[in-house]
Amino acid sequence: MRERTDGVLTIEDAGLYQALHRLEAGGLIAAEWGASENNRRAKYYQLTADGRRRLRSETAGWRAYAAAVFKVVET
Repeated sequence: MRERTDGVLTIEDAGLYQALHRLEAGGLIAAEWGASENNRRAKYYQLTADGRRRLRSETAGWRAYAAAVFKVVET
């Protein structure tokens, strides 16, 4: 997240893993163990079909919210 937002958004590891566990418990992501680039054991996450639907819905909501905020700020 830090890299994708050029350091604007950050999240602590503990918070990230709590969120991942909640998403997995809710069936929005699936996880599997594999080997990392340096041959260490790593857990990899992938959106499920339900997760993709929720992402589309949440994204639409955030876009509408951001558009409303810009309307207020830009007037």
